[in-house]
Amino acid sequence: MHEKETKLSQYRNRLPEFLRRLFSKKQETRPPKIGLALSCGGAKSLAHVGVLEVLAKNNIPIHAISGSSMGAYIGALWATGHSVEQMIELAEQMQDPTTLRKLADPVIPPIKGVFYGHKVKTHLSHSIGNVNFEDLDRKLLVIAANLDTYERVVFRQGSVLDAVHASCAMPGIVVPVEVNGMRCTDGGVVDPVPVGALHKFTDVDYVIAVSTIPTIAEIDTHISATETAKEDKEEIAPWWRSTLSKLGSKINPAAPGNMIDNLRRSLRASQIRMAHDSCLRADLTIHPVSKGAQWHEYDRFEHFIALGREKATSALPLIRELLEPIPVKTDDSSTQEPMVGERVA
Repeated sequence: MHEKETKLSQYRNRLPEFLRRLFSKKQETRPPKIGLALSCGGAKSLAHVGVLEVLAKNNIPIHAISGSSMGAYIGALWATGHSVEQMIELAEQMQDPTTLRKLADPVIPPIKGVFYGHKVKTHLSHSIGNVNFEDLDRKLLVIAANLDTYERVVFRQGSVLDAVHASCAMPGIVVPVEVNGMRCTDGGVVDPVPVGALHKFTDVDYVIAVSTIPTIAEIDTHISATETAKEDKEEIAPWWRSTLSKLGSKINPAAPGNMIDNLRRSLRASQIRMAHDSCLRADLTIHPVSKGAQWHEYDRFEHFIALGREKATSALPLIRELLEPIPVKTDDSSTQEPMVGERVA
């Protein structure tokens, strides 16, 4: 009896040591991979530059970027190694109306679009260069719309310049861009805030959406919707209006109530709702929405960048929560059956 009690006592003494050894093994972890989904929005999307500036200054690592239209261009600048300072210099160059005017290559008569877009592509090439997605050290997804099949095109191979050119081809304004046999137009038509593309085509753990598009709340009532719509009434750049006004209000496609104006406003209505749904799929959304601003006001680049900087700074506490190390699965855990509902795609 005494011998049995001695053995039990020995087991009791050993148990704490065993447990200490069991739980003293440190769980292996890794830094999270964060993706950034950048919205369309013309000059207003220069707010993305302000967001990138705050993330860089606070050592927030970005693993991948997806972008539509202007968001695709800024994403391409990031992916090709441009600093925030260089992006600001490029934005400053666009503030001169004569610079925009030089990019105009009118289609006469304006059947497939108002401008060919060849000069825009040449302008984009000066900053993006001749580089393929496969050559990039950073992950980039560029979104466009296939007009023939209605598909969302997610460019991740081939020429970055061709992809960005296609993503920036504003419907009704710029002639559709042909890439690999596809007639492509603005990525904002199918995916104005491309959150889902990051989830599907990259290995990111979290997605931060940056949307310069008005929210559902801003059109939730008739009064708020009316105010939001007022901001879009003069969305045709002055130098475009002066060029097209020569056609006369009856046949000018961009005149209020005419073809391009109706197309643009219809697109805007759908974009607000698509952007809302996309942002619901993000882990965090930053909304640098500039009220009363127009997409062509590149002379206000400092305002847009400052707004992005402000909104990103306010979101920093939530962004830092996404930086918690993620446990690395061991070989044993990887062979186990996943729990119900885990990582359902």
